[in-house]
Amino acid sequence: MKFKETVNPTPFGFFDANPVFQNDADKIIYFILRKHSEEILSVELTKKQIWACFEEAALQFNATIIEYQAKSNLVSLLGSTTGSVDPNDPNTANLSVNLSNNYVSPNLEFLVRQAEPYSAEIGFGQSKGTVSGSISFIQGKQDYDLYTDLVDSDGVPIYNQMPSGSQGRMRVVEVFHGAPIQYVYNSNLASNFVAAGLPVESYVPDTRFYVLPLFEDVLRAGMLKEAQRTRRSHYRYRITGRQIRFYPMPTNPISGLNSAVWVRVNFPSNAALEVINGTDSLSGSIGSTGGAIFPNSALYGASSPANIPFGLINYSTLNPWSKNWIFQYTMALCTELLGRTRSKFKNIPLGTGDLVLNGDDLVTQGREDKERLLNGDGGIIKTLEGLTFDKLATIEADKAEAQLRQMNTMPMSPKIVVSIR
Repeated sequence: MKFKETVNPTPFGFFDANPVFQNDADKIIYFILRKHSEEILSVELTKKQIWACFEEAALQFNATIIEYQAKSNLVSLLGSTTGSVDPNDPNTANLSVNLSNNYVSPNLEFLVRQAEPYSAEIGFGQSKGTVSGSISFIQGKQDYDLYTDLVDSDGVPIYNQMPSGSQGRMRVVEVFHGAPIQYVYNSNLASNFVAAGLPVESYVPDTRFYVLPLFEDVLRAGMLKEAQRTRRSHYRYRITGRQIRFYPMPTNPISGLNSAVWVRVNFPSNAALEVINGTDSLSGSIGSTGGAIFPNSALYGASSPANIPFGLINYSTLNPWSKNWIFQYTMALCTELLGRTRSKFKNIPLGTGDLVLNGDDLVTQGREDKERLLNGDGGIIKTLEGLTFDKLATIEADKAEAQLRQMNTMPMSPKIVVSIR
């Protein structure tokens, strides 16, 4: 009976609907039986047993390819969509994502995520938000409590926005204060050039024309911005524990002008809390009544090779190298299975003595063949480990270096000078 005419020919049926697998399944029967000398001595294997080994060999090849893909692309896949593709599962049969049969384009998401916690500690990046509020100066008061005096526009302490269940302290990211004086340096004013001693040229009395490069205005704008950050504030500060002290002591604060200092803070991260709440952290701005919550979808993404969307290989696209390995591994599985069957009846009594079957030898041989095909010299695992993307990059670099050494030893052709008259 042919493979496709058999009811439940394999235990799992992963590849049963594939026409190429069906055709190879019929041929593998002849391959196994002839390799075990069926024409000389009966082989105690049924078709379904051989087909079960054939499916197991294809699944082992599939698993090895997934391991290879994971080693090559894991850093680019962490945080991606989870799941797998099973054509026999109605919930996943129509999924279009199957990374087992697709090239995964590398990306820098892993490196960006690894670097985000460092930038978040100083208030940058998107892995953790910040909240800002103000501390109102009181004349003659130098010390303020960050956990009670730092408030939003409604007068609610910023510390109240700490996510529930967080462990740790509120961290100050930035302190800034606006002074009442704004200095402006206008490059279009002639007096600026005269005061600076720059050469000017006039064609009409009291009229001057300047040809200035654009970068000069850009540099001057940057200088002005930096000067505002370092020279406009009248205060400096020091943080000790939960207290912030300002120098010099605030005097004569004028409401709306210099009566407050602004502080930007963030809260401690808690990965377990983020997963539970489905959010990352709080993010707000000056004057907000509460921080805006934004989700971090990567928390629910792939975390290991176990839940990356790898599916079944397309058996129809396998090349002869792949199929040969599957056939040889099927042979090893059948040899072990045949040995186990014969081990059940080690000695068969006959009229002239006992017939001793070679079950133990076949089990040993089958296991050795499987180990050789997997991990031996020329085995699939060792072969694929030498072809991971990082190893391929090393191979190409070595090849380029070798070619460069070859070209350095090549004789150069003499230079020919052609004279034209």
